[in-house]
Amino acid sequence: MRAVIFDAYGTLISTGTGSLDAAGAILRRNGREDIPVRQFYGRWKVLHREHIESLTEFKTEAVVFEADLRRLYTEYGLVGDAREDVCLMLDTLGGRRAFPEAPTVWKGLSGQYRLAIGSTTDTAPLLADLARAGIDAHHVYTSESLGIYKPRPAFYEAILRDLGVSPAETLFVGDSLTDDVAGPKRVGIRACWVNRRGQTLPSGAAPPDYTVADLTGLHRILNQVQW
Repeated sequence: MRAVIFDAYGTLISTGTGSLDAAGAILRRNGREDIPVRQFYGRWKVLHREHIESLTEFKTEAVVFEADLRRLYTEYGLVGDAREDVCLMLDTLGGRRAFPEAPTVWKGLSGQYRLAIGSTTDTAPLLADLARAGIDAHHVYTSESLGIYKPRPAFYEAILRDLGVSPAETLFVGDSLTDDVAGPKRVGIRACWVNRRGQTLPSGAAPPDYTVADLTGLHRILNQVQW
């Protein structure tokens, strides 16, 4: 059995500018257009990552988003209703588009490999995005469905068990060096980094086994892998 597990956002599906636009809308609603949107959203992302990494009991991303926005309001001195305002961000989820090559590559590989998706996200928005993209995924695993977030080893191990494959038979494909390279490699899964922006590998980062500029490069990679 040979399996390819794909990350979703940033790999199969583009996040576009939806989250940044939502952050801007939140600032406008609160009359704080003096705060740089990228700075505000960048801080939100940092808090979100720290929150997820510190969890001792699982929370959905929707709950984490709201808690982090509430903390942001305290940091920036905003007096809005975080519970209501977070909906501006949550409403962008489930409305994203696939990268142009993603549906074709997925379809082309589906007859040769057992394909799965492993994503840090709540389930409903991901299923909506996959349906819109025409990506027919029979094995979809999310942080919500597994009750755990990347890059904890249990995330990847749960997928392997359910697929009935070993790490040596599996390739993980994604854009995050933390979640889609270091995480899978920690449990013995080979990793392919989707480096769409042509970044240089940061010092100290776990090196991917393979690197592609977009998903079309996967055919070459899979043909040369010694399983």
